Formats: sequence, C-alpha cells, structure tokens
Amino acid sequence: MYDNMIRAAIVHHSATGNNYAANESAAIVRSIFTYHTRTMGWGDVAYNALVDRHGQVFEGRFGGLDKPVEGSHTGGFNKDTWAVCLIGDFGKEVPTAAQLRSVGRLLGWRLALAGIDPKGTATLTSTGGTYTRVPQGMTRSLPSIFAHRDVGDTECPGNAAYAFLDRIRDIAARLNQPPSAEDLQESLRGGAIYAQWQALGGADGVLGTARSPEAPGVGQARYVIFAHGAIYWSQATGAHPITGPIYDAWATLGYERSPLGLPTSGQLHEPQWIVQNFQHGTLNVDRQNAVVSLVTDGRPRVLPPPPPEGPPVQLERFSPARNRIA
Repeated sequence: MYDNMIRAAIVHHSATGNNYAANESAAIVRSIFTYHTRTMGWGDVAYNALVDRHGQVFEGRFGGLDKPVEGSHTGGFNKDTWAVCLIGDFGKEVPTAAQLRSVGRLLGWRLALAGIDPKGTATLTSTGGTYTRVPQGMTRSLPSIFAHRDVGDTECPGNAAYAFLDRIRDIAARLNQPPSAEDLQESLRGGAIYAQWQALGGADGVLGTARSPEAPGVGQARYVIFAHGAIYWSQATGAHPITGPIYDAWATLGYERSPLGLPTSGQLHEPQWIVQNFQHGTLNVDRQNAVVSLVTDGRPRVLPPPPPEGPPVQLERFSPARNRIA
C-alpha cells in the first residue's frame, strides 16, 4: 500500500540480540520477516528499512525505499510515515557508531526526497487502535524523526537508543550540507584511526582537526588527513601518526607506494635524531640541520627537500566516490 507522501520518520529497535557478525544480519532480517508475516500476520516486514550494528542497510517492506510505502510499524501512525529499525536490543547497550551513522544518513536521504527538515516537526493524526496510546482522531505535533515510544505504549527503541535521537537528527540534517569539522569527526568515530587520534589529544592535540574522511590507500591501507599530518592504518601495521618533515619526505617518496611502505611506529625522539620506522626502513631528521635521511638495508641516503609547491597529494583524495562523507 502506498501513501501520498512521507511526513515523518520513526525509529524502532528489533529487541533481538546484539552480538552478531556482519554476515549473520541477513538471516536476522529473514527471521524478522518470518515473525511479522507468519506470527503477526502483517504480510511483510513491518519496517521500511533495517540497519545492523555494522552499518549495513536492509530493505524491509517491499515496494521501494524511495516510495511512500505504508508499513505496520507504529500503531495509529503508519500512514504517511517511514520507519527504520535498529537491529538489536538497546534497552541498556548503546547502538554502535556505524549503526547510528547509517541510520542518520539513511533518514537524511529519505526525508530529503520528501522535502522534510530532519530537525523540523510534523503534525500527525492518530488512526487509533490497540498499539497506540493516542486515541483515534487526536492530532499530535511530533519531531520529523521521532521514536516508537513517543506514540506507543512501549520502550522501543530502548532507553540507550532513545538517548541518541538528537545525534541521529544531526547526522540526517548534515547529509546534504558541505561537510564541517563535526561531520568529519563523526565519520571517523568508532575506527582505529579515530582511537589513535583521540589518544593524541584529538582536535586539540598534535595533529589538530580532521581535514578528510577516512579513505583507502594501497592494499589494506586506510588514512585520514589532519591539519598537521595524517594517520595511516593497516591490519598488519596498526594506526600511526606521521607529521612534519618526515611526513613531507615520505609523501615525496610516494606515500605507502614508496619503497618504505607504511609507518610501523610514531616518531621516536633521540638526542640527535627524530626517527620513524616503516615497514622497509626508517626516516631520520637531524635535529641540528633538519636534513632528512632515508635508511634502507642499513644504508643511509640524504633526501632532497620537497619541491617548492610541496609534496604530491594522495591520489585517492580525488576519487568522486569520496566527495561526500562516508
């Protein structure tokens, strides 16, 4: 069944387990389908979409995510609304950063199609029934993104998820705006690079504010550019910051494509040298004259300074796929 429009979005949780792998989520969605159709008799999944703890999005009720498909998710308020379900139980355990980010971006996209401000309000009229505490015909003014519990006699989506509704609204509202420093920080949350950045003081630390979303390098490498350097990560090397003359020299050599590979340590401060280890050698800065030396196979070589225009930019920074925050 199609409505004429979408006027608001509603957040739910599935009240199922939280400890599942990414490749198990499809089976969970299928079990929800079975419960909703065979046990509840609703004909299809109640929700328009579902998002797992890994940030994966699944279509729920058939008919098109970009269409005003009427679900059976929120008694009394199914008409002209669109529902997303967080897969898991969030009475006490909080949703993951990836889950919150995907829910926010999904709702930002869906409400934008309908011309709805994610931080606005909607006036909805209850159709009544046993699944809502709002009598038939009563009108309620609700946020454009609200929770099942706001109109139903339920704890859904759980206290822990309910506390994050404002963050979901913020992510949704920022989706179609130029990325800000807050957007970039939010896009990094939950990853190894974010953890290392926070350990170094975050935006107030040696690296400063984030200047790019996380992007892929060669092989398994991932990196983020900051105001005063970068952090590179791979499963083999871990996450390590790289700054100053060592960063410029490594960039001039070709970043992780260079013979050095990826950094395997932060900068080590010795009496005469500042040293950073890489997979296949080291870069050393002489404290007296700021000359950078490359050491591979035990043989040092003095490197020329970077060109006047600076070191080359990472090629991946120009990929159109990453012009919008992931």
